[in-house]
Parts: sequence; structure tokens; C-alpha cells
Amino acid sequence: MSKSSRYEWRDQAAALQERMKSFIENPGDDQLEAVIADMRTYAAAAKNGAIDIPERFVSFA
Repeated sequence: MSKSSRYEWRDQAAALQERMKSFIENPGDDQLEAVIADMRTYAAAAKNGAIDIPERFVSFA
């Protein structure tokens, strides 16, 4: 996995986490639909090879 691919994956994962955090803080139908849309977009990108997902991920947070 190239460095740019890793950064792209990290940015997409972070955006998805922020969307989920927003939903948890303020649950509602609009936020739920936004989370689901983001998850579908992420899954579709992973499925068609548009993004590389690392085999192992280590979080230091």
C-alpha cells in the first residue's frame, strides 16, 4: 500500500468516524441516513478497488 493510498484510507475512515460521532451525539433520522450513506460509499469504494484498506491497522488513540 502506497503512502498516498494509506493517507486516503485514513482520511475516509476519519470522516466516517466523525459522521458516526455526530450521530451518537445528536441521534436523528437525518444523521442516521447520512451515516448509512457514508458507510455505503465507503463499502462500494472498497469493493470496487477505489481505495486500499490495510490488512492490519494499529490505533494509538
